[in-house]
Amino acid sequence: MLDVITAPVPGRRTELESMFRLRDEIFNQRMNWDVESKDGMERDQFDDVNPIYFLAYDDYGALSGTWRLLPTTGSYMIRDVFPFLLEDEEAPNSFEIWEASRFAVGGNYSGRDGLAAVNKVTGELFCGLIEFCVLNGIEEIITAYDVRIARLLKRIDCHPFWQSGMHKIGNTTAIAGRFKTNLEVLERIREATGTTNSAIRDVFPSVADLAA
Repeated sequence: MLDVITAPVPGRRTELESMFRLRDEIFNQRMNWDVESKDGMERDQFDDVNPIYFLAYDDYGALSGTWRLLPTTGSYMIRDVFPFLLEDEEAPNSFEIWEASRFAVGGNYSGRDGLAAVNKVTGELFCGLIEFCVLNGIEEIITAYDVRIARLLKRIDCHPFWQSGMHKIGNTTAIAGRFKTNLEVLERIREATGTTNSAIRDVFPSVADLAA
């Protein structure tokens, strides 16, 4: 299941630190990206502008995946760090278009059961993101991803309506894409991932509440 939280949140420091450690494990240690790492935690400037985090937990209560979500009305990664990914497109600036970043699924999974666990976490993260967007009037997501995630998107029947070409960033090949977030998309991803119920654990704050 997913928890949806914002930072800073009193009493959630432990969960957020676990998330930063998971990101370090994936982006720094496993993928060897050029990221900021300190004390075993990966953070960047966009973690300081009150993003929304999606935290996925496995059946044993261990953190197994994460997303980060930011409105395009403020500072966000594609516009401020990787604008060349937009090519000839104008950088979005709308409360109805948000950026998703830092998608990560961790754990030492192997064999058929391990693949099933990865698919479950992936399905919950994508479905939870779309659920949140639908409930909060967010109509589009823009995100940067590598070719590995591009293959994953095809597998879960999630397709961009706009996509950039491939661009080399460090040791990876990156793509930017824009995706609709609506009930039709949610149902397609649910069917592709076998997600039958809401992915979000509890009642979570709306965007309007967060902005108040």
